[in-house]
Amino acid sequence: MTDPSASGAGVATPVPERTAVVAELQRELRAAGLTGSVLRGLAAAAVARLDGAVEPAPPSWADEVTTRLDSGALDDGDLPALVRLLATTGQHRLLARTGVRFPAYALTDDVAAARVGPPGPRLPVRPRATGSWEVLGRRVGFPIGVPACPMTGTAAWVQYLAGNGFNVLTYKTVRSRAHAANAFPNWAFVPGVREPFGPGAPPVVRADPSDWVTPGDPAVTSTNSFGVPSPDPGVWTEDVAAAVRCLAEDQLLLVSVMGEDDGEGPAQLQAVADDFARTAVLAEAAGAPVVELNLSCPNTLGSGGGVRPPICRDAELTTAIVETTRRALSSSTGLVAKLSWLDGPALAGLLPRIAPHLDGVAAINTVQCAVQRADGTPTFPGRPLAGVSGRAVRDLALEFTARLLELRAAGGHRFDVLAMGGVTDPASAAALLELGAAGVQSATGAWADPYLARACVEELA
Repeated sequence: MTDPSASGAGVATPVPERTAVVAELQRELRAAGLTGSVLRGLAAAAVARLDGAVEPAPPSWADEVTTRLDSGALDDGDLPALVRLLATTGQHRLLARTGVRFPAYALTDDVAAARVGPPGPRLPVRPRATGSWEVLGRRVGFPIGVPACPMTGTAAWVQYLAGNGFNVLTYKTVRSRAHAANAFPNWAFVPGVREPFGPGAPPVVRADPSDWVTPGDPAVTSTNSFGVPSPDPGVWTEDVAAAVRCLAEDQLLLVSVMGEDDGEGPAQLQAVADDFARTAVLAEAAGAPVVELNLSCPNTLGSGGGVRPPICRDAELTTAIVETTRRALSSSTGLVAKLSWLDGPALAGLLPRIAPHLDGVAAINTVQCAVQRADGTPTFPGRPLAGVSGRAVRDLALEFTARLLELRAAGGHRFDVLAMGGVTDPASAAALLELGAAGVQSATGAWADPYLARACVEELA
């Protein structure tokens, strides 16, 4: 199945195929009674919900395509705008039937709605490569996957991603008690950032929640602020077991865990480490073959409302968590530490302390930035800092992965590296694999291009 919606994103698709899809969509919309005026109203409501507008108004980008829809004048050039319109207004089933590419996670869904299941699109047959690769002591298909993120929070999502060819999947971070997500909205495209961040402090990033990037564009960047939500352990342990069962023999599930951190100061250190270990043991009992320690989240809110720095910046706490969790788990259960970007001295000081206890290191997470709307207010109300990922962090990921591998060699360590950050097309996946990563994962890339794994299998395997 080719993707007739691709336009200007490095994917050439025959015009006749796009024309046929536009005609099919017009027929389906007509049969459903979804006229241009109806869709304009739905788009106005969706954008108002995303951007928090008091008075809903049809967005300018929807005017032309809906007018042309009502006049029956749509042509193949309207397909990108039509995909945006239908994805924004929740017409995912209609889009999925045509095979066009659209974001896997609905921007207009809050966390509870997203847990119901993925909107699509789905490949009819899982892409598979000849042969297998070793990742964390297991044999897997082509080693591309999706890290812990909103798209890996239920067995239904894991099954969906596995069917689209993602073979190394990390279940969204779970905790020892239920935690609510940050307030909606939570995820946004960043169309103004199309190149990697340069050296130094990251810039202020501009993004409105209703912004859009063409699906499949390898220059995609996104920003998110979900926090670290978790169902109650009684819920997530059953779902983890279901997620493990739905994978093929050549696919691997990691389960990300996080311990509580309600206090301040060194007196809390062992209590936090013990809670990480307790949660890891629950994941192991649910069937997780590998546990990943979330030491890297940039979106955890503190008791005073501010955003806490990633745990991995605290070498003492990180070491206690890794050592305590390793002792608590069976020797047959893999253990991975997920790190955020760290500077040279911080990584060089931390790695020798934790590497002997690990089977793998996953890196990097999103990069914490000030994220603002066009009017200067926070993109996510009340949360001026948020995580940025995708093309913007590609160079940071390459540089960090190279340093991580150099330190591994210098120290004689044996852990695998799961590399991520800016994996949005086969070339960016190949760059990390060629450095020596055992596997790569992608969140922004897999969100914006649900067919990313297929492209990697076709071009790299």
